Amino acid sequence: MREKTGGRAEYRSAIRSRRMIREAYTVLLKEKDLSKITVTDIVNRADINRATFYAHYPDVRGVTEEIENEIIAKMLEVLKEFEFTNFFRNPTPLLLQLSRYLEEDAEFYRILIKANGSEMFMEKLKKVFTDHMLHDSDIPDDMRHSKMVSLRICYFAGGIVNLCRQWFRGDLDCTLNDIAMEVSKLLHLNAQELFGT
Repeated sequence: MREKTGGRAEYRSAIRSRRMIREAYTVLLKEKDLSKITVTDIVNRADINRATFYAHYPDVRGVTEEIENEIIAKMLEVLKEFEFTNFFRNPTPLLLQLSRYLEEDAEFYRILIKANGSEMFMEKLKKVFTDHMLHDSDIPDDMRHSKMVSLRICYFAGGIVNLCRQWFRGDLDCTLNDIAMEVSKLLHLNAQELFGT
């Protein structure tokens, strides 16, 4: 019985340590470039020792990757809900759902996206959108691998990610819903022209 109780306590302690590390990391992102954040910075801010940090992460990049991977996994989860819904014919439900997801933790995403060094993460997000659109059932099989379709999909995936980035940086005077609705119109017009949907 003692072992089980001890195991639960250790588990709770590990969860608490990881949360403290991530919170310290997020606060530090407001103050300095991602590339300049060190393990020492994090352990001092989290008020833990280095051994505790290294019990959970190999380095600062490990913290970054865990957060990025969790965000991408959540994005993929949202996209999976709309896997067979003819995205190009009616992109609005998916884009509105993504905007709701981003608004739930907008301040955190604002910090992450504004941080210098976030470009690699933006590229990962573009790939997620590109892959989703390339596999949409609205695209006729004989056009799926054409250069024209690939170019347009890359263009729209990059556009969606860039508009969100600009919004989080405060460069756009609109809501995420406004972005979702405008992008939906453009995607639908593009689909009509390309696929006749």
